[in-house]
Amino acid sequence: MLNGNELNYHSVEITNDGFWPDINLEDFQKQRQVPADLNNDLLTDALLASVAEINLSLESLKKQLMSKGYSTASDAPGAKANGQNALCAQYKKALYARAKADLIGEYTSIVSRAANPKQETPEVRSRLLAEAAFVIRNMKGLKRVTVAMI
Repeated sequence: MLNGNELNYHSVEITNDGFWPDINLEDFQKQRQVPADLNNDLLTDALLASVAEINLSLESLKKQLMSKGYSTASDAPGAKANGQNALCAQYKKALYARAKADLIGEYTSIVSRAANPKQETPEVRSRLLAEAAFVIRNMKGLKRVTVAMI
């Protein structure tokens, strides 16, 4: 509820590539506290762009898992809760963080209507992008930080 009014999130299903889980706009809005009054097409486009980026980043992991016989990310072994495994939860976490970071500029254009005006700062955008990068590294089995010689 916001000021006594029910929040009206919109359920828009985004079909993924068949390996990674499908995404729903409503889940993104709820999990990342994205203002319900942002344009649905804008939000959907941000999610689609993030799906393309994250899927590209995880292409080698997808091939590795498929070579082991897992036809979808949800088939991969690991901890599970509420019908979802850890790999799919990590995927959504990275995806939602990246999409919200891309939307930060939109928050500033509607700051008077934003549920939390502190969400639009450049520091928040940087933290969201870092969160997505850390999760992707973890999914690939990499540590948070590595040092390489140039």
